[in-house]
Amino acid sequence: MNQIILHVDMDAFYASVEVRDDPSLRGKPLIIGSLPTERGVVATCSYEARKFGVHSGMNIKDAWRLCPQGIYRHPNFDKYTQVSRELREIWHSYAADLETIALDEAYLDLTERARDWKAAREIARTIKRRTWEELHLTCSVGLAYSKTAAKTASEEKKPDGYFEILTPEDFVHLILDR
Repeated sequence: MNQIILHVDMDAFYASVEVRDDPSLRGKPLIIGSLPTERGVVATCSYEARKFGVHSGMNIKDAWRLCPQGIYRHPNFDKYTQVSRELREIWHSYAADLETIALDEAYLDLTERARDWKAAREIARTIKRRTWEELHLTCSVGLAYSKTAAKTASEEKKPDGYFEILTPEDFVHLILDR
């Protein structure tokens, strides 16, 4: 049997948690990281801030030049770690073999649990639904035959997306069609 790999990637994780906990931030360019008066970088930002060209890893001074109207906040790692634990509880309920990446993404090997693509699709939909219903956060999910393809699939329809790459041929076509 071929592998069935699901990649779950939380959408703008730190920023999304902050918006969830403070709805007045919804729809605003939120930048999590250093403050503009400090030395440092952007840890993450909302999709509204990304429209101004702000992105993770960017020098905070550059972010300020691009988006002076943004709302700048320090990260709250204790809060994000707790939310990550809650996410992992959801993920672990669908895959015994789980490889987490940082606090906000993971590879789930669904090969044994799902056994076929139809069942894997149902697990993917359930993870997305539970993430929203239980944690009020969105995630992007990629379903594929390998980790690399699953990661690529999860990036394809961000934010709050779902995409499949079921064969190596599908992967090649996706890459070549860009």
